[in-house]
Order: sequence, then C-alpha cells, then structure tokens
Amino acid sequence: MKKQHFLFFIVSLFYSSSIVAQEAKTPEAKTQEIKPQEVKPKEIKKDTSYWKKKTQYGANFSNADFSNWSPGGQNATGFTVFFNTKREYAKAKTTWVNDLQMQYGLLNNGNGFRKSIDRLFFDSKVGHKISPTWALVGVFNFQSQFTSGYKYGDVSANDIKISNFLSPAYITESIGFEWRPKPFFSMVASPGAIRQTIVTDDGVREKDATTGALKPAYGIRVGSKFRNDFALIQIVSNFDKDIAKNVNLKLRHQVFINANSLGHIDNRIDAKVAAKINKYFSATFDFILLYDDDLSTKIQQARNLGLGFLHTF
Repeated sequence: MKKQHFLFFIVSLFYSSSIVAQEAKTPEAKTQEIKPQEVKPKEIKKDTSYWKKKTQYGANFSNADFSNWSPGGQNATGFTVFFNTKREYAKAKTTWVNDLQMQYGLLNNGNGFRKSIDRLFFDSKVGHKISPTWALVGVFNFQSQFTSGYKYGDVSANDIKISNFLSPAYITESIGFEWRPKPFFSMVASPGAIRQTIVTDDGVREKDATTGALKPAYGIRVGSKFRNDFALIQIVSNFDKDIAKNVNLKLRHQVFINANSLGHIDNRIDAKVAAKINKYFSATFDFILLYDDDLSTKIQQARNLGLGFLHTF
C-alpha cells in the first residue's frame, strides 16, 4: 500500500513539473509569433502654390498747432491712407510679379481740405530666367491718381484744376532684360519701350487768356486724348531692403529716353522709408522727384511724413 502511495506521488510530481514547464514556454512562443509592423514615415506635401504674397494697409496722421508762436506758423491737420499688395510667382525659370500701390492724403491748413498725396500705381512683370542673375522680361505699368488736383490761388475762385482720374495717366509696355545681382535690387533695360500719355478730362487744360481756347496739356494736343512716345531705351531700377532693424527703404528710379527728343530725358524717383515702431504703428516718409519737360521745365518734388497705423499680412 505504501508503495502504491509513493508511486502515485512520484507520478503527480512529474505531471505537475511538465505543466509548469509548458506554461513557462508559452509566453516565449507567443512572443515569437508577434511580427514587427512597418511604420511608414508621414508624407510631407510639397508646396505647389509657387506664390509669395504680401499686403500692407494703414493710415497716417499729422498735426501742427501754434499759439502765440513768435516765429509764426500755420495750424494744419492731415491724414493719409494707403494699401499696398504684392504677388510673386516663381516656378522653374518662369516668374510673374504683380505690384499694386495706392495712396491718398488730405491736409487742412485753415483753407479747407486739400490733397497732399494721390497715387495709383500698378506694375506687372513676366520673366524667363536665362541665368542666375539675368532674365528676359515683359513689363506693363500703369500710373495715375484718384481725384482732381488743383493749383490753388489766393481764394477758391482762383483755383485751377490741373489733374483728375486718368488725366493724366501713363501706360508703359516694354520688353527687355532684367539684371538681379541681389534679392533686394534689380534693373530692367528695355530698348524700344512704348509709353502712352492719356488725358480724358479737358477740364485740366488751361485756357488762353485772350481767346479762351483750350491749350495742350501734358504734351497732348487739343482734340486728342492720347499720345504715344517711343523710347530709345527705358531703364527702371528697384531697391527694397531693410537698412536697419525695423527700418525699410524702397526706391524706384525710372529713366525714359524719348527717341524723338534725345536731349530731354524723363526721370522719376519714388522713395519710401518706413520705420516700424511696434506691431501696429509706424512712421513713414514718402518722397517723389520728377522731371518731365512736357509737364514743366523745373524739377518737381512731393514729400509726405506721417505717423500712424500699419498692418502687414
């Protein structure tokens, strides 16, 4: 009997050991059955828009006030609003740049509000790169103003209207070569550029003091609203760079050498300095220098200084 009990104990011990051994192997077997899964890297979508966009708008204000000021002075209050937007497309060797600039300002120095600045500018340039710094380009440019401008007399009855919307307006078409040695500087030389001068409002024409007959205006004879000029060459230079922290300088210089009057070269310089004070406020200074003997034999200047709101996106 004792032998039977002993034999049963030995068999039970052996059976239990076998079960434990099998259970110990089970996790390892399961581990071997798990296969690693391939993790695919997240696909980054390529930007296919090829566009760069920048828009600015804002308003500037100015005020001058005097009281018992011995050197003298004229109280004046003024404001300027502006909107500028630029769109640049670049893909492979093809580029397309569109630039729209609009400014309008009024000033009141005791004689009512008068226009201080008025500018409508649009430039579109399509290019094909032929080297890292040279490109063949075609350019369309339009310049005018929004409202009537006057040569002011002593009293309002003596004010003379000298400009209006599309009176004058300048349209220039050209094909030429662009040199861009730096991202902030470019120069376009266009032999044979064509410029149209437009006057749609005969009210900007002066009248003969004796006969009352209308006179030519902006080089356009009476009875006509258009004039075509062909350039021996036109050169347009552009500079746009931050010259100091939060200070940007923009320059545009246009030279038009008329094939019919080589001795008279038209020049126009547009300059703008913008100093950013903080996220929303800035100080700006605009300066225009112009010489065109069809308008005047003297050099013309326009300046505008303001402090105000600026938003960029």
